[in-house]
Amino acid sequence: MVATVEQLAALVRGRLVGDGTVPIRSARPVAEAGPGDITFIESERYAKLLKTSPASAAIVGPHFRAARPAVKEELAVIEVEDPIAAFVTVRRHLAGEQKPRWTGIHPQACVMPTAQVGEKVAVYPFAYVGEEAEVGAGTTIHPGAVIGDRCKIGEGCVIHPNAVLYADVVLGDRVEVHSGTVLGGDGFGYRQADGRHVKIPHTGRLEVGSDVEIGSNCTIDRATFEATRIGEGTKIDNLVMIGHNNQIGRHNLLCGQVGIAGSCKTGDYVVMAGQAGIKDKVEIGDGVIVGAQAGVHRSIPSGQQVLGAPAIPVREQRRLFQMIARLPELYKQFRELAAQVGVLSAAAGIPQAAGDGAAAPAADEASDGSAAAAAAGS
Repeated sequence: MVATVEQLAALVRGRLVGDGTVPIRSARPVAEAGPGDITFIESERYAKLLKTSPASAAIVGPHFRAARPAVKEELAVIEVEDPIAAFVTVRRHLAGEQKPRWTGIHPQACVMPTAQVGEKVAVYPFAYVGEEAEVGAGTTIHPGAVIGDRCKIGEGCVIHPNAVLYADVVLGDRVEVHSGTVLGGDGFGYRQADGRHVKIPHTGRLEVGSDVEIGSNCTIDRATFEATRIGEGTKIDNLVMIGHNNQIGRHNLLCGQVGIAGSCKTGDYVVMAGQAGIKDKVEIGDGVIVGAQAGVHRSIPSGQQVLGAPAIPVREQRRLFQMIARLPELYKQFRELAAQVGVLSAAAGIPQAAGDGAAAPAADEASDGSAAAAAAGS
């Protein structure tokens, strides 16, 4: 589909600056855009990319005007409040008419007689909907997905291929569950009896709030007795593990390979970077940011940023990193000073004990020489 810049500006209700008659065939990111393409930049600091871009037009933010001299004069510009949202709208428009969404229950799907399915639901081949399950209006269940008995799925949800919801899982509205994810499985709970690990039955459930998105190959366990809960608006990346009894707050961001042990609680707007690990029974306050690969072993008050293993406030951890980076230099200085002390002590006739620091360099050199000799002999 082809549209002029003027037409696209009207589509996104933006302010046109430049030639509105330029024809646009596709919408592409600034690094890949060419002649006939429209691109976007999210902030002024990326404006310099437009100076060399062969794109024919760009969607920019409302404060871009001051940076206008940094781009080509012939570049047509559409100013909007939200460049990314406008770019997505334009991209979809240029892609042409979308195929209408199919609805219905495919003959090769299995929906149990006691299940309740709302209006405009799509249940694709080889999907399974269990006894007494409830599926809200407008929800899509892709091939191979399993909806266990008594699950309750809200309106407008999307369950991607091969996702599994164990029995009694509850999803709010507009929840998206990506492929390979397992929701509501048993938690990792055992007790010792007669020298054996005996499984603790998990009779609780999992409740997921509205507008949550869960990436591929995640696992979120049901509670032992009550409910594991994921707060509304929380976004979970691929390969995240959330243990039993956890209470995850609203609008959290959990990045790839985060692992949260059982019975933890997070506040709202918490961010956990990739591979962060959280010990069981830890409480993390509102707005906390946990750095990548951090190991959180104790509760964290609201508003803190932590890093490292064990996780400590970012400022302290950065000082430690700086000290660690200086260790080779400090060790070299120590050896030099120890050698000087040895020379001075020998000149003064002061005997040195075998364990004195001054003897350390000689011992190191001796061991280095022995290693070299052994290597040469081999």
